[in-house]
Amino acid sequence: MSRVSFITVITRWFALCLSLVGVQALAGHAPVSDGVVLLGTGTSNRYIVVGGSPFYIPPAQWSVYSSATLVSTPQATIDSYEKVPRDGTLMRQYNIPGTVYVVVDRWFWRIPTTTELDYWDGPLGFTPIQDLPNSGWAANFHDYAYKALVQERTGGTTYLWIAGAKYPVTNPSDLAYYGGSGAVKYVPVGTLADYTHVPWCGAVFRERSSSTTYLIGLDLTNPSSPMYKSATSIPEHGAVPDGSLSPFSDHSSLACVW
Repeated sequence: MSRVSFITVITRWFALCLSLVGVQALAGHAPVSDGVVLLGTGTSNRYIVVGGSPFYIPPAQWSVYSSATLVSTPQATIDSYEKVPRDGTLMRQYNIPGTVYVVVDRWFWRIPTTTELDYWDGPLGFTPIQDLPNSGWAANFHDYAYKALVQERTGGTTYLWIAGAKYPVTNPSDLAYYGGSGAVKYVPVGTLADYTHVPWCGAVFRERSSSTTYLIGLDLTNPSSPMYKSATSIPEHGAVPDGSLSPFSDHSSLACVW
């Protein structure tokens, strides 16, 4: 009688469970170990699981994960899993091993120094760093409406972070408006230097004491222009502290795609 390995039994059992319980029962993070590759049944799509979330692997990079356990899973089930990894997940793009990120409250924050890596790696240094594909993975995190109060873990200025930009929260009124000190998320020392007041193109903001909503974008005729603002009726992604939009000049014709 042939012997069947424990991992083979577990893999077959898991695949059977996926087929029986359906998509809705498994909404949330993927119930498999990080580093497992999910194969979408009925498709050729493959996904590496990092922090419980599936990240699409381009076919040219399948060989990077050739030693990983492969689990066939309904494509609809994969699509239902939470796209943002669990808090505390350490990860890096596989071909840029020196740049490590930690997930804190639905965003990935760069860990700039070995001192910071030692901190986020845990007291025993046992937190594994997961390898991501070399393209497309940041799309899992992009949500224009997501916002958070953030501060570097050793102190300093508290910022509202939204749509790839940071805005200082400098008075008690603003702090209370955005959730108070209890809502502040602590991120690696030095990581906030990666961001400015300029958001992703297409962000729609208003200053919190104003009813006027602005689209932030580029000059329609010049994709190399600085960012401008233009009053709009498009629903806002969020409100920013008063004065945050003053650096943007007004412009009537904006675009983000050419």
